[in-house]
Amino acid sequence: MRKPQAILLGIVLLGGGALAGAQDVTIEQNKLLAKRAATADAYRKLAEAVYGLQINERTYVKDFVTESDDIRGDVDSFIKGIRLGTPTFYEDGSCEIPAEVTVAKVVETLRTAHDRYYKGEDIKTKDFESITRRIDKQVIKVIGQGAPRPDLPPDLPAGVAEIVGPPPVEPARLPIPEIWQQIGSQARLLALRAARLDALRKLAERIKGLRLTSRTLVRDFMAASDDITAEMDTFLVGAEEVGSYLHHDELIAEVTLRVPTEQVITTIKTLYSRRYKDNDPDDTRGHDIEDIVKTVVKKDFEATGEGVPPAQYLRKYNETAALPLPDWTMGPVEAQGEATDPALDTPQGKLKAARAAELDAKRKLAERIAGLRLQGDTTVRDFVAQHDDLKALVDAVLVNALVTKTEFTGSTALVTVSVPGMDVWGVVNGALERPARR
Repeated sequence: MRKPQAILLGIVLLGGGALAGAQDVTIEQNKLLAKRAATADAYRKLAEAVYGLQINERTYVKDFVTESDDIRGDVDSFIKGIRLGTPTFYEDGSCEIPAEVTVAKVVETLRTAHDRYYKGEDIKTKDFESITRRIDKQVIKVIGQGAPRPDLPPDLPAGVAEIVGPPPVEPARLPIPEIWQQIGSQARLLALRAARLDALRKLAERIKGLRLTSRTLVRDFMAASDDITAEMDTFLVGAEEVGSYLHHDELIAEVTLRVPTEQVITTIKTLYSRRYKDNDPDDTRGHDIEDIVKTVVKKDFEATGEGVPPAQYLRKYNETAALPLPDWTMGPVEAQGEATDPALDTPQGKLKAARAAELDAKRKLAERIAGLRLQGDTTVRDFVAQHDDLKALVDAVLVNALVTKTEFTGSTALVTVSVPGMDVWGVVNGALERPARR
């Protein structure tokens, strides 16, 4: 059995510099080619499954669509409109994309096309209802498969080739900063992965802060059910990556993700209707959720996450660096806060206690960061005092601290928050050689 390709695809490539960059481009090109082929294959298999349905004793859908170009156009448009699932990449370079559609939706499309365009006598409207009785399954499921080849599978439905587009054009190869070449491609890919995870977390925090009613935020709504939280997390994993960046003077990578506001609203409404509606303490209405749109100025949610290589790569860099990194940059800087709430045995009480504990943890984290040593006896606190412009940047690092653990013991909520030491270093590193203010 093949194993899904890990996120670390390509980390075993040796060497750095231009060679590593070229190999990474090749990997991404092949993934795009495989995904393109799998997408086309999924549409082709959907068309085969739909065209192969039997309408009555003498007629199949493939016969029905030959009656009129308008009928074929409606059916092909329906097939092209079916949403595909998340692609899975495998170690051998192939890709699989699932797709499914309910038989009821197929029947509805065929009946509508029949009523609009059919002029014959052989097929009656009632024949379409018999399709659901004739087959056992209620959902048609297919899996599109593709390999990294520029050509597409044959016999595609009309218009599918336009959907998947031409083979991807090889992107311009941006030079990899020298500091990243020194630690190799594996460290760079791991840093980008960490940055993506950080961007996902920031996207989640932005969405959780949306207000449903005067008393309810999305985070309150999510706290009511683990299922809601799980589905929202799954939704966010599909966020589009719109750009990445490697700092040229420090080992920090950035990744920017985007998700359309309309998709966020639709997902929240669906989850509310399915899992929360009957147990809503604030009696949230559908129009309340619609009002979220009015509070969001931009059409998309965007977040930029930061990531750094794992500690072992930072230590390797330190062996040859002219200015070695402080030891605390090799891992996270953490602090734990605690708090309680009179209604700790309820979801709302737990949420309030966890929020208070997070604030306590961030206060303690600020003290820890202030006491970190830079050079000799100089601490971050001393350095920031000498450079007024750095205070806001250090505060921003604290705001973005990640909650890594939340637990409840007896009547207390315990929350651990963390920031990568390299994030703090990134703030002060650029100012180390600047003269202190007088």
